[in-house]
Amino acid sequence: MDNRAGRCGRHKSAADRERRAAAPREAMMPNAPDVSDFRYSTADWAERERLTIFRERIGRMMVKLDPAPLINGAYYSDARVLALHGLGIGFWTFANLRVDRTRELLDGCDDLLLVIGVSGSRLVSHRGRERTIGAGEAILMATAETATMTYPSPSRLISLRLPRKALIPLVPNPEDALMRPLPPSSDALRLLTHYVRDIDDLYRSASAELQHLVVSHVIDLAALVIGASRDGGMVAEGRGLAAARLAAVKADVGERIGQCSLSLTAVARRQKITPRQIQRLFADEGTTFSEFVLDRRLVRAHSLLSDPRSSGRSISTIAFEAGFGDLSYFNRTFRQRYGATPSDIRTTPRRI
Repeated sequence: MDNRAGRCGRHKSAADRERRAAAPREAMMPNAPDVSDFRYSTADWAERERLTIFRERIGRMMVKLDPAPLINGAYYSDARVLALHGLGIGFWTFANLRVDRTRELLDGCDDLLLVIGVSGSRLVSHRGRERTIGAGEAILMATAETATMTYPSPSRLISLRLPRKALIPLVPNPEDALMRPLPPSSDALRLLTHYVRDIDDLYRSASAELQHLVVSHVIDLAALVIGASRDGGMVAEGRGLAAARLAAVKADVGERIGQCSLSLTAVARRQKITPRQIQRLFADEGTTFSEFVLDRRLVRAHSLLSDPRSSGRSISTIAFEAGFGDLSYFNRTFRQRYGATPSDIRTTPRRI
């Protein structure tokens, strides 16, 4: 699916949602003219107006697609579409729908579109060929050509609109990969999916320079999924793949920060890499795995101590919940980090 829209926020009243959906407008992020964020959901519109809004206002005007129910009966779609410095990212849900990119909706754009199945399945018709794409699978398409995708049952997918000029240095002949089955559930595809899902944490409040770096990482990972050249693969692995691995490791740690058993070996096993690889990733950032874990645990403990809802819990309980098994070690490292004891933080009124 193409990704080229701005932001359309969610609103409290149904009437307001319908009025705004009938005339969607683009809202750019402050001081970032190349960044936009657009959302829609068919559930937000009155049933009598739903198809008109979906096809005319959203489909044709915003995302350059022509949607229609596949069979009589209920249908559904929602999406979030980001534009980030030339990269388009779409998170889509469809059910009982056929979505066409017709000739009249082509606009001369020659970007490439990588479609990644998250759940369910969809039938893709493009360049005279058909492919069924299931969860954990991906297909490459050309935005300059017509295409049809059908969704008989609920299906979620991620789409990446990749600028051709940015991809060519890594994948010299991307046309060779169009509608060709790409390696399913590969390491690069898994990391790309994870990296894109966490895109908010990577680009929001970041400088324009860092935002461009995020875009570069996504393109690197996409190139590895599609099939980078030998030289392009080396560049992409040293840049985007490394960044995605580090992001995945940090997310793994964040999900288990309260577990005293959290260890480098366990994280490496879950991420399917060696402990030494993780150590090198953190060394490139000028830190270590242990230092990162300690910092996250201290931040977690400080947050709990500062929260009035945790006032009934003892300091030792909070230390344990943050992943510390040794109270004296917790007190010492906490004071070194914040220049105050845990008791001091608990008794200091929280600033609003």
